[in-house]
Amino acid sequence: MSLVNLEYLFEEPTNLNEESLPDYASLDFLSNGSHIYGEIMWPHNLKEKRHPCVIMLHGFPGSARNDDISHALCRIGCVVIVPHHRGAWGSQGKYLITHCVEDAVNLANYAHSKEFLEKYNVQENQIYLLGHSMGGNSALNAGKNLDFIRGIIMLAPYDPTCFLRLGKDAYMKALLNEGKILNSDGIDSIYEDIVENSEKLAFPNAFDSVKEKNILIFEAKYDTVSSNEEMIHPLWKKLIQYREENQNHKKDDEELPLQKLVEYPVEHGLLGRRISIIREIANFIKITGDAK
Repeated sequence: MSLVNLEYLFEEPTNLNEESLPDYASLDFLSNGSHIYGEIMWPHNLKEKRHPCVIMLHGFPGSARNDDISHALCRIGCVVIVPHHRGAWGSQGKYLITHCVEDAVNLANYAHSKEFLEKYNVQENQIYLLGHSMGGNSALNAGKNLDFIRGIIMLAPYDPTCFLRLGKDAYMKALLNEGKILNSDGIDSIYEDIVENSEKLAFPNAFDSVKEKNILIFEAKYDTVSSNEEMIHPLWKKLIQYREENQNHKKDDEELPLQKLVEYPVEHGLLGRRISIIREIANFIKITGDAK
């Protein structure tokens, strides 16, 4: 039986069980010594069956919200964790790109813990990381090292090392100026963190770790923030080549991972195709969740 019900993607259940209503609670999670805050949402009839869990990872500097996605996923039956990274929007600690990746790893391990699985009735092998922009970087670089992650979902993902490789340091620093509202040791500190960890963060370098994982990527055709050709395609081309080379060598009972790239004629925020995106994400969770 599927763990999600797509009937409720844009509709609400007509009858709610008053003893098991959908709701949310505050998230107060300790990540490497700092309290990060947010919310945990759960669907109706929480205890009747197991549920997928989706961890929503915000971009830089964290002002863009994806509540439309989190509420839709909760309606169809997902437990959804919406955190604010260290140094962002009231969470403790200092903001760094590597801290965001660490936070994502820590939250994923928490979602996979016996305590969380039992409390929120989560299916242990159906935990997803979803991130927009710099959150896509967090999802990729956290998910690549976690065997239990069912899928990585990236919306207009931003590779923070891309402009360093292209020698566009000044452009990179200009983009980081938006981070002045974050609690950090300054823009130069965030920049140096990227430089020092560029090999670990670069999207193409994640290939060997994610080539067998379920991945859904959205790119915006008119994106002026994330360069599709320079940030997304280098990794995607590697995945496609690997898939073509190995699809004939799979055994009959083996399934290839679901890997999909979807382009929409929109800008970086993906406004104008939000409903289409929600449908794609929900289908991705259902298909990968129903797969053996």
